[in-house]
Amino acid sequence: MSPEQIEIFIQRLNTMFNKPDLTIANEIFAQHFVGHVPMMPILNRGGYMDFFESFYVAFPDFRQDIHDSIITHDRVALRVTYHGTQHGAFLGIPATGCAIKIPTMSIFRIADDLIVENWMEMDIFGVIRQISNVTPFVVDRYIQSVN
Repeated sequence: MSPEQIEIFIQRLNTMFNKPDLTIANEIFAQHFVGHVPMMPILNRGGYMDFFESFYVAFPDFRQDIHDSIITHDRVALRVTYHGTQHGAFLGIPATGCAIKIPTMSIFRIADDLIVENWMEMDIFGVIRQISNVTPFVVDRYIQSVN
């Protein structure tokens, strides 16, 4: 992708998350897309969109702010923060009205001008801490128990 095409790609991805308009995924994600998301099985394009749809159900004002982008010949790395206010159940936690921030890093692999793979690191436990009474100690003990 040319630098101009990468810029358009980043703008389309930003519009997809912030409008929100998940139908844009059909324009920028390959049919054979593979997503790697924490605590999830490997996702296809539909599963990846369902994952993000769950955020819009729980956090209707869900949006992203892109802070940094790093571009190589076939990769785009983004450092973003997702924001939202919980007005629906999320991970079994009823609506709290709490605002959340989720720092996230994503690496997208591009082929034939489409996203074919994504590796994402997002702090899901941080979200749980922000919308529930779960203390950092409880989450840390859970992490230790699964390691």
